[in-house]
Amino acid sequence: MAYYPSKGSSLWLATATTTIYPPLTDNLEVDVAIVGGGIAGLTTAYMLKRRGLTVAVLEKHTIGSGVTGYTTAKVTSQHSLTYMDLMKQHGEVTARLYGEANQAAIAQIETIIAQERIDCGWRNDDNYVFTEDQQRVQQLKDEAEVAARLGLPASFLTETGLPFPVAGAVRFENQGTFHVLRYLDGLARAIQGDGSSVFEHTKATQYHDGVPTGVIANGHTIRAKHVILATNAPDKVKDHVAYAAVEYPTRSYIVAGRLQTMLNGMYISADHPTRSILPMEIDHQPWLLVGGDGHFVGKSGPAKGHYENLAVYAQERFDVEAPEYQWSTWDFVAYDRLPLVGKLYPWSKHTYVVTGLRKWGMTNATVGAMILADELTGTKNAWESVFRTNRTSAVLSMPQGLIRGLLS
Repeated sequence: MAYYPSKGSSLWLATATTTIYPPLTDNLEVDVAIVGGGIAGLTTAYMLKRRGLTVAVLEKHTIGSGVTGYTTAKVTSQHSLTYMDLMKQHGEVTARLYGEANQAAIAQIETIIAQERIDCGWRNDDNYVFTEDQQRVQQLKDEAEVAARLGLPASFLTETGLPFPVAGAVRFENQGTFHVLRYLDGLARAIQGDGSSVFEHTKATQYHDGVPTGVIANGHTIRAKHVILATNAPDKVKDHVAYAAVEYPTRSYIVAGRLQTMLNGMYISADHPTRSILPMEIDHQPWLLVGGDGHFVGKSGPAKGHYENLAVYAQERFDVEAPEYQWSTWDFVAYDRLPLVGKLYPWSKHTYVVTGLRKWGMTNATVGAMILADELTGTKNAWESVFRTNRTSAVLSMPQGLIRGLLS
């Protein structure tokens, strides 16, 4: 099948609300300078402002134009088949806290949308991991049992809303989806003003962790008590090669086409190759996003073949028109499969990072924001130990992580 999309761009970016925030043109002083205008940076800024701190968000392009604008935008604590692996690798306490944190992130997003009256098409729906392979059914049953024991809204079933039969599926009830860039627009509007600012077309080139603490961007200095790097990878600001010892980059692909009728549920396959399926209604038009073909960065061939694979799947399995949009993104995954949130380095005094969100950035970024908001305001956070950046398991898991990435 020849595949020639009419728009080589993200559906989210193509249908986003236009944002107009000024570039930084002068020196500035705030409590917290945040580098990165995606969901991690803006959620952290929003939460810190709500606690009485002044913030400055620095985005080198436009709000949401980085990794967030190229996501699938599933808001769920079901991160494929996660909880059995977390139990085996990290123990029950860590697995329970990870699930609890991501469930709390869903509630936090809903609360923000309600408080700020953000028109972003929020919709509660169930999320499913499914298999068409009868030999994998027991694996899904075990995952559902473990997740339910951890307090998550999980169950095993054999029927879904998909237009084709499955051998089995794990369902997480009452998860959610939204137009992520319209959500970010609402966050940015809530941040702007009263001593806090959002800057677009503002490239941060240096940060200072000592005295004074701050960021240099567009040739100007922002002095701050704290700096947060929320750029997907810390080396977006400065060359932090040390983070290659704890996380690796992956690339995945998405196509989007118009649906004839809306589909209920959000889905991801447990089979190989992975297929992530998200129905989304934007301005009364149903769309279907199909993602997958993920691989270790530098391992795979030309992107065109990946897009063709996804387009064929979308058209053969669903009543979707020829996909109009295609895009890809890089995600960073920690070798031990847990996000990294906290001090940039063990010796850092005032510089923090949110990274390694393992392809589930909607909830994990929100968890990161909740942790950092507590950290910077002196509040104890129950999940900090699971996400902390200086854990030894991230480094010790490097060999297994590399093998897993290369085999994906």
